[in-house]
Amino acid sequence: MGKEQMKILVYSSVFYPAIGGIENHTLFLVNEFVKAGHIVKVVTEQKQDPAKPLVNVEIIHSSNVLGQLKLFFWSDLVYMPNITLKGVWLFAFNPFKKWVISHNDFSLQYTANIKAKLKKFFIARANVNIAVSQCLADFLPVPCKVIYNCYDDAIFKIYPEEKRQHDIVFVGRLVSQKGCALLIDACAELDVPYTLTIIGDGYEYESLNHKVRSKGLEDKIKFHGFKKGEELARCLNQHKIMVVPSLDVEGFGIVALEGLACGCNMIVSEAGGLAEAVKGHAYTFQMGDKKGLLDALKKCLDPNTLPISNEADKTAYLQDHSRKKVAEYYLETFKNALNR
Repeated sequence: MGKEQMKILVYSSVFYPAIGGIENHTLFLVNEFVKAGHIVKVVTEQKQDPAKPLVNVEIIHSSNVLGQLKLFFWSDLVYMPNITLKGVWLFAFNPFKKWVISHNDFSLQYTANIKAKLKKFFIARANVNIAVSQCLADFLPVPCKVIYNCYDDAIFKIYPEEKRQHDIVFVGRLVSQKGCALLIDACAELDVPYTLTIIGDGYEYESLNHKVRSKGLEDKIKFHGFKKGEELARCLNQHKIMVVPSLDVEGFGIVALEGLACGCNMIVSEAGGLAEAVKGHAYTFQMGDKKGLLDALKKCLDPNTLPISNEADKTAYLQDHSRKKVAEYYLETFKNALNR
């Protein structure tokens, strides 16, 4: 790519091979940056597995001070998925180094300690701040460019051989803020036949199991544990409806994109950027509103209800959230920062 090739240093506390929203999204971007012809190196606190190296990407541990300095001077631009104060010291050696930060959650708005104040001080000095949703951008104390997150479009897609033999599916950590208990309570009041599959694990597993048993819903609601990758995608293809009933604001909602891509009718709570993730392609309800959720479930379970959006619009929407397309938005932002 000649002069257009960029040397990008990604500085992220969490990264591959760990699994999580930021970890997965950052990995998608890194791989797409490399595919586009750029050189990418990573500094992270995440220990690497020698048996599972990342191809064409040098990764060093954040304890390697000299290694960090070498990569910092080598790079054209530093990209941080969520600001980490452990990487800020590098800019003392070159305060003019181009710096882009993406923001994935609301933690800076709801924390008032000295650490959060320092982060707010430093993000104001970045060349570009990216927010993963407009809702999050509106809350941040600095101007932000909005770039929505991507999903793994190579895995989360329609598998024609799978049959939609089940009704409702929930995917997420079994913790209070993800709203699985609210979904169970709403399903208990449905007066039409249904099945609910709960995919995930977490500290609320036992209490949610107890709730299902106490309501006598064992024949309708099943727990399937943790799933990922193609196994999860195929499971989603077997369901008609996905519900994401979060009870706390989300920066975005990649899981909702995954469900949409697998052909599920979507029901999501208006939890920050979650509703934006499937804007115009999902039924929404206010956070914690059991009646609103129940009404949406009844609509989606009614065979006479028309789809909320047409296939052509949905396909175009999903293409705009593919790994390649979102990486292009980031690379364009990086190039603009370098050319200022």
